[in-house]
Amino acid sequence: MQAEVIPFLSLHGQAAEAIEFYERKLGAAVLLKVSYADMAKRDESFKHAAGQEDWITHSVLQIGANKIMIAEEEMDTTRAWSAGNDFSLCLQSRDHDTIVDLYEQLTSDERTTVLVPLTANSFSSGYGIVRDPFGVVFQFTVTQHSF
Repeated sequence: MQAEVIPFLSLHGQAAEAIEFYERKLGAAVLLKVSYADMAKRDESFKHAAGQEDWITHSVLQIGANKIMIAEEEMDTTRAWSAGNDFSLCLQSRDHDTIVDLYEQLTSDERTTVLVPLTANSFSSGYGIVRDPFGVVFQFTVTQHSF
């Protein structure tokens, strides 16, 4: 299986500041950074409030041998953002079948809650979000990136 698990931080308006901080303090390399303004250009259905143009909808940072992802939004929208609803694990692979298999395995447990069904969207041929029986939120992404 060719997949990886990446910690995903949801920072509720502080993502750009955190990225800059991690670049300065930890030597993070920004592999990808998509602002709300960038996403609105890619996807006309993407809307944001005035003043949020520089907010981050998705980013990938390399710190040493590991990666983290940072954005603004909580992944479990059934709960208000708070410390504790600011973290998820992102399972990603370039192989669509791998992501479908992992998603199906996790959602086969009746205690798993599907928050966003696995489907294609403007940035992936397969993306979904679930909360497992232990409260851990998992994102599933078919990625086009090779980093």
